Amino acid sequence: MILQTGLMKSLKKRLSSKGFTLIELFIVSVIILVLISISTPLFRKTFADMELKETASRLERFIAFAQQEAIINVTVYRMFFDFENKTYQLFVDTGEEGVGFEEVRDKFGRIFNLPKGISIEGTAEEILFYPDGHSDKVELTLTNENDKTLKATTTGILGNVIIAEEE
Repeated sequence: MILQTGLMKSLKKRLSSKGFTLIELFIVSVIILVLISISTPLFRKTFADMELKETASRLERFIAFAQQEAIINVTVYRMFFDFENKTYQLFVDTGEEGVGFEEVRDKFGRIFNLPKGISIEGTAEEILFYPDGHSDKVELTLTNENDKTLKATTTGILGNVIIAEEE
């Protein structure tokens, strides 16, 4: 009976002391820090790849827009790429002899910058979009800082763009 009473007191004492020891908190903190240090580079790579896909998608939509504008306005549009500065811009044919192209006068005529860490190269510095629905056939290559590459190729027919991942 005395033995049981001592055991019960010891058990009650253990159950009544609540909380964590400093060592337990330290071990949990170390585990959390290790998990964060492992997952951060993976997250950065995933984010860079998602940004590359979004950039290719925006470029594809912009090319389709330029093609539609050429058809609707019955005039030639020109999309110019500055590969060195990683920018592109849309121009419209003035229709005047000797003048050539001028910047589109709305928000679509501004200079578009590629996100930091993404570079662009291509088979030509410009794409011409014609009122009859066809365009120049150009292959653009977008590459991110992880060396992942997407190719955007205009088909030349109705402004279609094919985006493909390059291995």
